[in-house]
Amino acid sequence: MKSIYVKLVLSFIITILLSVVITVVVTTFLSKQKLEMRLGQDMVKMGEDFIDLYGAEDSDKAARFLSNSSFIHFSFIIIDDQHEEKVLGQPGPPIPITPQEVDQVLDGKRYSNLNEEKGDRPQPNVVGLPFKENGRSYALFIQSHPQRQFSVIQDVQNIQLITILLVGIVLFAYVSTIIIKPIKRLSTAMKVVGQGEYNVQVEHATNDEIGLLTKNFNQMTKELNKIETMRQEFIASVSHEIQSPLTSIRGFSAALKDDIVSEDKKIQYLTIIEKESTRLSQLSSNLLKLASLDSEHQTLTLQQYRLDEQIRHVVMALEPQWTKKNIEIDLDLSNVQMEADKDLLEQVWLNLVTNAIKYTPENGLVKISIHQKNEEIDVEIKDNGIGIAEEDQKYIFESFYKVDKSRTLKGSGLGLAITKKIVRLHEGAIHVESKKEQGSIFTVTLPIQKNRTKKDSSV
Repeated sequence: MKSIYVKLVLSFIITILLSVVITVVVTTFLSKQKLEMRLGQDMVKMGEDFIDLYGAEDSDKAARFLSNSSFIHFSFIIIDDQHEEKVLGQPGPPIPITPQEVDQVLDGKRYSNLNEEKGDRPQPNVVGLPFKENGRSYALFIQSHPQRQFSVIQDVQNIQLITILLVGIVLFAYVSTIIIKPIKRLSTAMKVVGQGEYNVQVEHATNDEIGLLTKNFNQMTKELNKIETMRQEFIASVSHEIQSPLTSIRGFSAALKDDIVSEDKKIQYLTIIEKESTRLSQLSSNLLKLASLDSEHQTLTLQQYRLDEQIRHVVMALEPQWTKKNIEIDLDLSNVQMEADKDLLEQVWLNLVTNAIKYTPENGLVKISIHQKNEEIDVEIKDNGIGIAEEDQKYIFESFYKVDKSRTLKGSGLGLAITKKIVRLHEGAIHVESKKEQGSIFTVTLPIQKNRTKKDSSV
């Protein structure tokens, strides 16, 4: 997996290399033209000025002209029609010209080697200008010294450096845009999520840190979307759970106002009202319990007691439910003494055993066993009921989640959420093994004695 930092470094290096290559290719061509054009123009202009000055009466002017700093990097040679040479100004290396080229200038044609190929080794630049003085033909040859060429080359190099900088900025800005683009997409998606829209996915195929961040973001939005769906289903479920008993209570209360209702009917109606009121009370109790367990200040009231006796008591309390469905209860409970919050753990066993009975068909089997190993206790509640689909098992302990979306089986989806919070509060764990139509096994693992060095708090 390539790190984003590696990508940035590589991008920077590639940008610099591309900038240099592009600049060298472009400026090499331009610099050659610039060098030739600039030197050619300077040398021709100096030659013309020199010719004008050469015929002046005051010969000292020529000397002052040649000593001027503007011409310090040039050599001047005058050749007459007899091919006699006269070197003026600062002497330089021999001028690489042939007699034929001298004759060409003496015949009135200008000469320049600036556009000629000079081979691998640097050659001086030479310009030849014809002129006449006192009826005689002369050829003025001007040769640039290396310092002058170096000065021009320095100007070209400065242009190259500026070009590298500009090209590098443009290329790096482009590469940075490509790298930052997924971050901008992620930022835009976060704003959408912040507005409450969780059904958002961001495409990004790389395996760098941004790709990993995007992958985690997509997973987060999926989970948030599922939680939002569960929340909406919970609201619908609670609304249904509240509305149904309220409708019954309101209807039967109105009927009781009718004097023609018999005493038997009154007792029946009152029984229904009492039952529906109990349902509302249980729902309210579960909501309060969930809120209490979510509180940061939730503490445990620890005491020593027999766990096996507590589970037997829960099974006996639920006897009307399992006898009604003719369900066989198989208990394998060894004598176990533990320290825990007795009231809270009783809620755990009530929830788990109630669910096992609820989802087990008539004439089914529910088996409850306790196994002690070292300093831990495993309580296993197994049924041969309808089972839980694999895709639902991940969410059954979440608040508001209901496996039965059709509501054919009553429940608010809070029982297992409360159960898990109580177990985690006791520093324990709960997990499920289940297959559709093959039953479920819920296993609760608890320490025999809670670690008192840890602060009791909700999870």
